[in-house]
Amino acid sequence: MTVKTFELPKYHELSDAEIGQWTGEEFADKLLERSYLLGEHLLHRNGYEIVELDEETKRKGLADYCLRLAWLEYWNGVNPPAKQIVMLERNPDDIGIRIRLSQQIIDEVKHQRIWSSWVKKYGGNPRIQDYKVDTDVMAMYRATFDYDDPAEIAATLQCTGEAILSYHLGGRMDPKDSISYACFPEDLRTNIAKEVIAEEPRHIAVGRDIIIKYSGDVTKRRKLMQIQINKMKPWIPKAVEDLRLIGANRIAPLPIVD
Repeated sequence: MTVKTFELPKYHELSDAEIGQWTGEEFADKLLERSYLLGEHLLHRNGYEIVELDEETKRKGLADYCLRLAWLEYWNGVNPPAKQIVMLERNPDDIGIRIRLSQQIIDEVKHQRIWSSWVKKYGGNPRIQDYKVDTDVMAMYRATFDYDDPAEIAATLQCTGEAILSYHLGGRMDPKDSISYACFPEDLRTNIAKEVIAEEPRHIAVGRDIIIKYSGDVTKRRKLMQIQINKMKPWIPKAVEDLRLIGANRIAPLPIVD
């Protein structure tokens, strides 16, 4: 993979006619395609220099990294799907989607506990209720939760955040190309790949189905595309900052999101 500037597709520059001719499936896949491209270009190890950290610095960095992930697994993974479930109650036909969202909540609570267990192993405080939330982390939460439409949440959560994370530790990417795979200790990466990353596809799938059903007209589709961009923009610099904690310094230009 060549390290060079990469610009994500600018679907908003297409005409109303072009956006409107997509089926719901095609539109959902456009959102996912953009997230997958960001995940591939942001989390590929060729974009980073791996720095050798002393044992104490690496241990503390891993504890801090895992704690932020534990906090986000709960706040981004539980509250927004719960909100989607409530909003979808008005349509009895959505019971299948609501059950799948309930499974996502079950998964995310498990993921939070797994990440927290690693915080404890690395000597940190695993209690997410004690986590001092930085402004940029809270911005990612607000960019996920602060919507009153199930498709809007799906655009920012399942079809963006979850889709990008599917590139961690390999996932959709060859593990040898993954920067997190390269920086995580073997026991951590094996556990997270098996117990966390492996469950992301079903979360992505339910979000895709929500988008297919509720993507609406061109005006709404443009809004959903902008919501996705609004999620990506704060996520990129924070992801790079967090990877620095575990010994990965970004050397390639950041993907352009606009």
